[in-house]
Amino acid sequence: MKSKKMTYLLGLAVAIVWGIIIYRVVDAAGGSDDDHTPVAVAHGPKEAYDDYAVLKDTSHLLLNYRDPFGLVKQKDTTSIPVKKDYPRKVAIAMPQPAFNWGFIQYSGYIRNPDSKKIITLMSINGKSEMLAEGENRGVVKLIKNLRDSIKISFNGKTKFIAIRPAAL
Repeated sequence: MKSKKMTYLLGLAVAIVWGIIIYRVVDAAGGSDDDHTPVAVAHGPKEAYDDYAVLKDTSHLLLNYRDPFGLVKQKDTTSIPVKKDYPRKVAIAMPQPAFNWGFIQYSGYIRNPDSKKIITLMSINGKSEMLAEGENRGVVKLIKNLRDSIKISFNGKTKFIAIRPAAL
């Protein structure tokens, strides 16, 4: 008997909950247009809200305290007489033309498995050369091989040259 009474009681509770849910959904979906909320009547024209107004700064900083670290020296307010110089002829240094490094091309490198030494393959004026780090060919010196680029010195100027992609 207890289980039947409990079943009926739980069934009734489920029916009530579902009834409330269905009533609220239907009431919200059907809804009426007659709202009973009072509308506030504006008295006079409203002033536009100016969100972009710049307010006057009313704060003042008092910076008359001593330097806690003693780093800032007092300003020297004495004036120094300025000697008037007449314009002088100034030599204008002409910029040197850009140097064309196109005659040096980096093709790749070979690594000796026994000595672990890296030999750089490069083309200087169209002539294939094989250099190790620190070696010279004429006035061209290989300073460093970084595998994807090399550092070259030519007549006192240094430059990194990236590897040239293989020809198609």
